[in-house]
Amino acid sequence: MKQLLSAVTAVLITCAPALAQYYPPPAPYPPPYAPSYPPPYPTPDQADDAKCRSWGLVPGTRAYSDCRITLDRNRPPPPPPYPNPPGPWGPGPQPGPVEISDRDALNYCEKAARTAPAYPIVKLAAKAVLPGREKVVTLSFNVIKARGQLGFWNVECRFRGGRMTSFSGPK
Repeated sequence: MKQLLSAVTAVLITCAPALAQYYPPPAPYPPPYAPSYPPPYPTPDQADDAKCRSWGLVPGTRAYSDCRITLDRNRPPPPPPYPNPPGPWGPGPQPGPVEISDRDALNYCEKAARTAPAYPIVKLAAKAVLPGREKVVTLSFNVIKARGQLGFWNVECRFRGGRMTSFSGPK
């Protein structure tokens, strides 16, 4: 039995190189490189190059570079990355008008009052800001009225949408 086994082994070792030509080695898995496929459509760079060349312009010349720059500038901008979704959600709330701060409203109203006062102003006596849909600023000035009498001059300013809409004060 031992002799039979050694004889079969000797025959296989002798015949193995002759049989190997009929059985190539298996291909490695995964393949060493991915097959390259052409893109499904030309890139903007390739399209611009083809268009400038079709007009007879040669790469490396000033006319060719001017052509490429012009085509690049005239390309429409890309769409926004996240458009407002259609459907029941709809776009978000629209931003409201820019409102003016209380401090700025007081400053604008006081400046308007001091540019054309009805009486000589001694000092600013009181100020108030009433918030709401229309911001109302009231100022009260100590003034010198006719014949040197001291009194008050009350001014009211209204603001809406970040602008002064009215200015009133008795004359």
